[in-house]
This record gives sequence, structure tokens and C-alpha cells, in this order.
Amino acid sequence: MEKIYEEEEIEYWLQKGQIREYFDTPDLAFHLCRYEKGEYLTIPDAPVEDLLFVVRGTIQIYGIREDGSISPVNQGSSPTLIGDIEFSRHGNPPFFASAKTEVTCIALSMKKYQKQLDCDLRFLHMLLKSYGDKLELFTAIDIPASTTEERVLLYMKNICPSHKLDNLEAAIHQLHCSRRQLQRVLKKLCSAGQIEKTGRDRYRLKDVSFL
Repeated sequence: MEKIYEEEEIEYWLQKGQIREYFDTPDLAFHLCRYEKGEYLTIPDAPVEDLLFVVRGTIQIYGIREDGSISPVNQGSSPTLIGDIEFSRHGNPPFFASAKTEVTCIALSMKKYQKQLDCDLRFLHMLLKSYGDKLELFTAIDIPASTTEERVLLYMKNICPSHKLDNLEAAIHQLHCSRRQLQRVLKKLCSAGQIEKTGRDRYRLKDVSFL
């Protein structure tokens, strides 16, 4: 991981990511963190020192089961925020977050600005939205569905823009299944006429009133 303090480059990414719009607090000192593919942004054994706003690249978030296998949690790109839960809980992250591609983040020290951010209304609203997005993903897919087929249909109905699935990697993480399992389910749903294939790894939900 490389930390960058070059003002012109920081300003470029602050404006591109519209990061200042998340804060009422003036004169915050941001810096950049750049991660190579495969590097960890967070691990459960280490505290998170900075709020990280992903402004370029894609990250994977996952846990490790007792048998050593990977339990996918999510996959995200800009404008993903890392450190929102840790900011509130003051604890170590529950999951691993690794760079799937080269990743650039705008970073802000939690320790340095904790008191100011605790009173920053715009920032707190942004945290609530971040928590709400995570809760929505859980309640919209995991709770109502008892089978993988139902979870895929709910994912396409409630999460996918225009009810179209066109990112298998993201779906694998959000549905907590393997690529092979997801492809098998998609093929089954196509055969049943509930979805249709529109291109390579692209699918559309045909009936949004199924549930």
C-alpha cells in the first residue's frame, strides 16, 4: 500500500469522487491510499485507522470459515466506503477487504477527526445511508428466500438495476454462492422461463411480480 500526500492528485480525486459533499466539517486533511491487486485494505486482526472512500478500482469483501474456505460477502467499486461500521463500533473489521484490481482510496483519519465527525450532520447522514444499504441487501435477499433460486430472483427483482443481472462477480459475493452454483441456477431459471439470457453472462428478469 502506498500513501500519497501530493495535493494536486488528492484534489483531483476529491473532486472526482465528490467526497467533500459528505462532510460539513471544514478543512479536513485527506490523503490517498493506493493498493495493488491482491493487497488487503482491511483484515480482522488489525484496527482500521482511516475511513476509506474507494474512488477507483474494485474491492472484494469476504470472511473465512472455520474450515478455511472463503465466505463471500460483497464486491464493490466507487463510491464504496470502508470503515463506516468500525467508526461507530471502535473495533476491528469483521471481514477481509482486498483489492480485486488496482484500487485508489481517499483516506481520512478516524482518530484525528472522531470528535468533529461525531457532530457532523452530513457525515452522519451518509453513515446512515451506508448502514441502510448493507441492511437492505440482507433483508431484500437473505431473509425472505429459502433456496438459491429464490435468492437469485429476489436479487434481480430488488437489487439489480432494471432487473438485469450483468455482473456475475458482484452477484456471487452478494448471493454468497460459487460461480458454478450461480451459473447452474441461472440456467435452471432460464429453462423455467422466469429469466432470459440477453448476452454473455447477462440476464433479465421476465416477471417482476413473482413474489
